[in-house]
Amino acid sequence: MAATEVSENSKFILSIKSIGAIIAVVASFIGMYYSLSMEIEAAKELPKVEIPDPEITRQELDLKLELISTTVMGNAEKLDKIETQVEKIEERVYELK
Repeated sequence: MAATEVSENSKFILSIKSIGAIIAVVASFIGMYYSLSMEIEAAKELPKVEIPDPEITRQELDLKLELISTTVMGNAEKLDKIETQVEKIEERVYELK
């Protein structure tokens, strides 16, 4: 592919169809901009909604801590069972050698 040089004498040709498409795209972007800016202004006029900070009661905290400790203990029991199963498997493998 030969490189072409761009100068003052270079010609840039657009068809009527291309010019119409460019105008349509620019017009749609301008319309979207003004539509969006009007929506933003309308949103600024809406009343502000304040979300109160949730307060955790002592009872909720105790229940959550109990759930966590129960889960940890349940996982510890499962790990003990898995550990004994692994030991049995290791013994069987050692016996097979």
